[in-house]
Amino acid sequence: MMRNDRLAMGANVPGVVLRLLAVAVAVIGGMLVGAPLGWFAIISAAAVFGAIVPQLGGVWAAAGAFVVVLLLEPSHPLRTAVAIAVVHLLHVLAALSLVVPLRARVTLRALMPTAMRFVLVQVICQGAAFAISLLPGGPVVPIAVIFGGGAGLLLALVVARMLRGSRVRAFSDREVTEVR
Repeated sequence: MMRNDRLAMGANVPGVVLRLLAVAVAVIGGMLVGAPLGWFAIISAAAVFGAIVPQLGGVWAAAGAFVVVLLLEPSHPLRTAVAIAVVHLLHVLAALSLVVPLRARVTLRALMPTAMRFVLVQVICQGAAFAISLLPGGPVVPIAVIFGGGAGLLLALVVARMLRGSRVRAFSDREVTEVR
């Protein structure tokens, strides 16, 4: 490139915006969930710390604090929905903060696959949370937990089997020579 040349990237944001967005999501999410003052301070401090030094996982600690707040406070479907969205968005922003330097520029087009995965996971998780909130209380919920655990175990076994088969196929076309 010559000195007069310019790189046309399209719509983009600086890398620091991702970290600032993580702090904003944590603080606003803490207010929306109605976190007690002490937990709100922990969530905010962890998010700020994670924005400054993302390698130490402060944003993930803030997401974990949201789970604790949900366990301490009485359940409500709206609080649960907000917490699911906030925790997932904090996870996505924390992961992006690890790979995007502060002064780098990220095109919005490059963030589109991540945004699409975020929306897909939110549709599934919010739908599951809504369906669980419709279940009556009492002995029905433990049955739902048992079926959910069984479904998770079945999914893990199926995925493990699928990965084992594709790994063998991935290396089957290479010639293997023995060294004696």
